[in-house]
Amino acid sequence: MGHSVQLIIGQGSAIASFLREWPVGRVVELRDGWQAIPVDEALYTAIEARYPGAVRPSGLHVSPLGLSEAIAAVTARGEGLAYVETEYFGGTGTQTAMAFVEGLEVVAPQTARSAGPINQALRRIGVARTLAEDEFDTIGLGERRSMTDYEPEGPVRLRGQAAPAAAVTRAAGDKGYVPLWKIGLFILAFVAVGVFVAIASQF
Repeated sequence: MGHSVQLIIGQGSAIASFLREWPVGRVVELRDGWQAIPVDEALYTAIEARYPGAVRPSGLHVSPLGLSEAIAAVTARGEGLAYVETEYFGGTGTQTAMAFVEGLEVVAPQTARSAGPINQALRRIGVARTLAEDEFDTIGLGERRSMTDYEPEGPVRLRGQAAPAAAVTRAAGDKGYVPLWKIGLFILAFVAVGVFVAIASQF
């Protein structure tokens, strides 16, 4: 199974500040109040247009030119944001991450085959892992595995499942079923008619 995403991760005022600066971006809710801004084509184009002379930091692969500058400028107000990207297929691949807090690069762009870079970047912006899950899974990054999973319609594997569930709920609440007491009453009436016919036939 693959995993390929490019996201800016943060929460609260940090995400709000980024969206004010970059209104073309959109937010996707993760777990525990954490949020992701997908670096989709619209945001990618906007960032590169504002920083035409920027150089992509060593270690980043598919991020837009100027992304480091954009995140640094937003977090200079005293906030923290991380950028994460993954490229896995069939269990092999790499991940890359960096993080900025208060305008300073606290995790330089780094790439590895293990979960190290992303977890490190998430820790530096305040993600606290649980006993059972690392930082990556604590905020739910394993639940959406591609950029299409971050579209407004939600994860691909969950699309179209809400309607059948609602239909089941409606079916249980409508009058299309026969209550058990009505079935019992029908059987009793049937037996009574049979007894009446049997008695009448003797005369």
